[in-house]
Amino acid sequence: MVPRLFESDHCDITDGGQLVFDGVNLVELADRFKTPLFLISERILEENYRRFVSGFEGIPDFKVYYSVKTNFETEVLRTLRRLGAGAEVSGELDLYAATKAGFAPEDIVFDGPCKTDRELRMAVDQGIRLINAEGVEEIRALDAIAQAAGRRLDIGVRIDPMTRRPYYDKLITTYKQKFGFHINQCAEAFEAAARCPNLRVTGINAHIGSQILAPGLYVEALDAMFRLAADLRRKGFPIEEINIGGGFPAQSMRFLRLTRRMRFSKMLERFNMLEKRTPTITDFGRVITEAFHRNCKLHGFTPRLTTEPGRSLINNACVLLGRVRRTKPNWVFTDLSINEVAENLFFTEWRMFFPGKMRAPVVGKANISGPTLSTYDVLFFQKEIPAGLVADDPVVIFDVGGYSITRANQFTKPRNPVYFLGKDRTIRLIRRRETVEDVVRTQLWDAPSPSEDVAAALAAESIS
Repeated sequence: MVPRLFESDHCDITDGGQLVFDGVNLVELADRFKTPLFLISERILEENYRRFVSGFEGIPDFKVYYSVKTNFETEVLRTLRRLGAGAEVSGELDLYAATKAGFAPEDIVFDGPCKTDRELRMAVDQGIRLINAEGVEEIRALDAIAQAAGRRLDIGVRIDPMTRRPYYDKLITTYKQKFGFHINQCAEAFEAAARCPNLRVTGINAHIGSQILAPGLYVEALDAMFRLAADLRRKGFPIEEINIGGGFPAQSMRFLRLTRRMRFSKMLERFNMLEKRTPTITDFGRVITEAFHRNCKLHGFTPRLTTEPGRSLINNACVLLGRVRRTKPNWVFTDLSINEVAENLFFTEWRMFFPGKMRAPVVGKANISGPTLSTYDVLFFQKEIPAGLVADDPVVIFDVGGYSITRANQFTKPRNPVYFLGKDRTIRLIRRRETVEDVVRTQLWDAPSPSEDVAAALAAESIS
């Protein structure tokens, strides 16, 4: 049985049944480098970005701000900057990485519900394009920082524009409430901004979710944001930019985790009914572009439309390669762990393959575990396994470009290296493998006396 691959996987299978990812034989790669390792493809990343931008080519001055928190590896940021993307940052770490990768301040926007005063001052001092405020206290803090800097500051305000709630709303409402202002309750934000002489609200920003599979949700959001922007402009706010956020889906994350818990899941799987169709960025671009032009005509102004994709650009450009370590009845243990795929997407599941046995017959099912002592470290329950699976056989997880490297942790083992597959077909190390010394480096083994230690810590905090 040949496991199902998608066009967006950029994979082939050799006559000998070995898996090739973007021209690289993964069996040979596992022999060449120590596993586990991440491999990122420049060609796929660039193709994803160009396809994304072309989906919105009918919108003048359209701008992409890449979500830096999704994956801030050096060559990922440099590639996207070279292609013309800006950067969306969520804190000091993101801002540092984006700046180090060469993003100009005017190409950076700052989101986040709990920005510190230090981070806000850094953003203001660096002159980044826009800070999207998410609370009245933040608006007032920005006014004070702008006054101290002797300048008038352009800001945006983050809005939840969705008034029609999806069927799964009760599962996500609490989480969404931490971000910005609901569109029906945002008057206080603009009233507060109007009382701040050092601020000018020039943008409104939205984010309606992750792995959105319905393009029409963006149309609803955009309609609501245009109505709000038109009302604000009548009240004297110079709204110039509408940011529709991110949430565009990764093309190959199609299988619904929740559906596997249904009573008839085995029957649904047999008839390939567990897969959810994923619209292409062309689908999204077409309906959003139509809605944009319709709203421009209806409301009589043309704002700059911007967006903040992350997962849809990088997810399928990266794989996590490892090996089988041990097997026992009903279990396969690998050197890959939940440490590396820390994000637990509620609706979708990861896809795993055995690169050396892509044409081998299926002989049963087993639970696939990582090597750590965590009870949670089970990557797959009752996954089909090929005949002849033994220790040292390669194993790979797809779709790990987004929120895997950035959320990887060090529970009982150091973090893994990252390699970059250039368009010239060279493979370069861009993040070295951590050592155990790296993991414990910030711990104080030969600590001074408690009083001296506390004094030093307080001094360091006051400097920062």
